Amino acid sequence: MTELKANETSLPTSIKPMLARLVREPFDSPDWIYELKWDGFRTVAFVEDGKVRLQSRNAKTMTSQFPEMEGLVKQVEADGLAIDGELVCLDEDGRPSIKLMQQRFQRGQGKPGTLPPVSFIAFDLLHLRGESVMGQPLQERKRLLAEVLNPSDSIIISQSVETDGKAFFQATCDLGLEGVVAKQKASLYLPGKRTWSWLKVKRVREGEFVIGGYVFGGQRKDYFSSLLLGLHDEDGKLVYVGSAGSGYSEDEVRGIYETLEPSIVEERPFVNTPEVQEKYIHWCKPELVCQVEYGEFTVDGRLRYPVYVRMRPDKSPDECVLSDVPGWPRSLGGGEG
Repeated sequence: MTELKANETSLPTSIKPMLARLVREPFDSPDWIYELKWDGFRTVAFVEDGKVRLQSRNAKTMTSQFPEMEGLVKQVEADGLAIDGELVCLDEDGRPSIKLMQQRFQRGQGKPGTLPPVSFIAFDLLHLRGESVMGQPLQERKRLLAEVLNPSDSIIISQSVETDGKAFFQATCDLGLEGVVAKQKASLYLPGKRTWSWLKVKRVREGEFVIGGYVFGGQRKDYFSSLLLGLHDEDGKLVYVGSAGSGYSEDEVRGIYETLEPSIVEERPFVNTPEVQEKYIHWCKPELVCQVEYGEFTVDGRLRYPVYVRMRPDKSPDECVLSDVPGWPRSLGGGEG
């Protein structure tokens, strides 16, 4: 174990997590490692002066919502740490469950034992004793992380495999997991950047979309029939790409409606006009993000077979851009194709 020293440099207030680009197919390479894509909330954990501070991917503090993570202090062998990872809820089979995570996030603080337990999956070390190690290769950062972090039941170091990305991806699919993240062994950590040195492969096409409004047919019992979805183009304008009218539970419909209702505005947030059949349209401030599964885009840039998955309170609308969404028609420009 490395000799421990007190940190002499204060940690930054926040660090934007490095992001992975979405690709369609898994691959094999001796220069890459492959990790499970955890289905939870991306989190940077800061440990300084014997205290833990948790930061979401959009730089919001969420320490008070996960008080059990204070135990991270007891699992480290140094101070002045910034650890990149994911907060997850594991189901009874040990699989990450986004539904349990959403329950935990929505219910916030509660009495011990009344909330779904949370685990922190650590996969990268960004600062050690107050000094940045982001300029060191991933393999070295992984080695340092293993030296300073002692795993427990709720603090877990993400394991990886080398070379055999295709087989690993197939194994995750067989288990019904979300996918894998491939990382170059020599990659440096670039805060807030989405680079080709980190790649993610998912089981289905999936994206995050800005909610710009909702529609309904006029029946009083209906909160809404579908959400109107958009993505930002290279000029920052919100482009309407389709609507999602399925995938919601009854409770989710009511909760989404109650969240959207205060944000109703008169002016259309989209640069183009949605083509909808429903009688009533309500525009909303483009402030909320949801995750949607879909089959593909049409040639004119409309979602086919969209299904609502969940709200994404951890994502900023500015992150929802055409250049990152899978399957966007190359003829329309701006997407990955």
